[in-house]
Amino acid sequence: MPFTANDILAMIAAGEGQTVELKRDISQRSDTAGELIAFANTSGGTMLVGVTDDRQIIGVSDPDATMNALANISRDNCRPSLYPVIERVDVNGIPIIAVRVDKRTGPPYENNSGQCYVRVGAAKQLASPQQRARMLQQSGLYHFDETPVAGTTLADLDQEAFRNYFEKISRQPIEATGVSLEQLLERTRVATTVDDAQKLTVAGLLVFGREPQLYMPQSRITAVRFLGNDSTADRLNPQELTGSLPKLVNQAGDYVKLYNGVYSQIEGFVRHERPFCPPEVLREAMVNAVAHRDYSIAGSQIRLFFFDNHLEVRSPGRLPNSMTLESIRFYNHESRNPLIAQFLNRLGFMEEFGTGIPNMIRLMRAHNGTEPEFAIEGEEFVVRLFANGIQKQA
Repeated sequence: MPFTANDILAMIAAGEGQTVELKRDISQRSDTAGELIAFANTSGGTMLVGVTDDRQIIGVSDPDATMNALANISRDNCRPSLYPVIERVDVNGIPIIAVRVDKRTGPPYENNSGQCYVRVGAAKQLASPQQRARMLQQSGLYHFDETPVAGTTLADLDQEAFRNYFEKISRQPIEATGVSLEQLLERTRVATTVDDAQKLTVAGLLVFGREPQLYMPQSRITAVRFLGNDSTADRLNPQELTGSLPKLVNQAGDYVKLYNGVYSQIEGFVRHERPFCPPEVLREAMVNAVAHRDYSIAGSQIRLFFFDNHLEVRSPGRLPNSMTLESIRFYNHESRNPLIAQFLNRLGFMEEFGTGIPNMIRLMRAHNGTEPEFAIEGEEFVVRLFANGIQKQA
């Protein structure tokens, strides 16, 4: 819907922020393009032209010329071209130009010099290489799990684990393929050649590596039992789980077994004894976490928190690109790490892509009448599973 004068006044009163930019004029084309690019690469937003930084409404002298110039800047100074909604809104008889930019759905935007901006608070800043890679990853043009891991060699490969995997999916020994192990690793994208030397890919290291955490310490899992219902409670038996992703899933299951006690629930006149959480639900949650977390976030690991009345799996990274908290409940799927997901699927850890969360919902409903809670908190995707008789918080 078009903006009203009241909409504009409300934005001006709130001042500049993550989604609002106040701009006196657009005489600096490159700066204007950078602001639009930053909005598109972050959360979207609105630029108000004809308003000073201190919220004074001065208007624009030639609204039509300003709107045409903004359209030209969006088309000619942004790559790929931006097509924002550009509107004239009169506020107390003074013309303001509102430029509404949607969040990108494809590759990151940049200017004609190849500079890529993001919005941080009330300002734009150049995207770091890591942020840019993450945006490419979200757009589906780049998959971090296929990139080589610096410092690795084929000595870091658990050859027995890879052999078991390959012979399971091909139903023949490696020797029957007629190609060398090195060639086979390249063809399966477990390894890739960089400067005439083979290195394991991120997926190859995480799924088939001997000690993945030597190179990617963020791939570990922190598991903690809290003696209460929040993270301020006393801690019991904190552990750092390490190893390949298949081993991590199994270790997480073993950890939860220590505290997955039997709970009583009365139905009618009958007492039923049930575990805190069905093991298959936890397995789905952990497999989803290791398969879909953002491994390019180097300083954060998956965290498994066991409280008195619920269990949390906290996974680094927001949902990929077009996925939402609503869509994930209905068999929608967009993998951040398609190669990792493929390996885990063929190893029997994942079923058909996109079924994990709907299965968790179905199993928890059948188990104790609750549903998992899904949330985005900061840069983490959070899954909460509730104990018998415990309802989700409103």
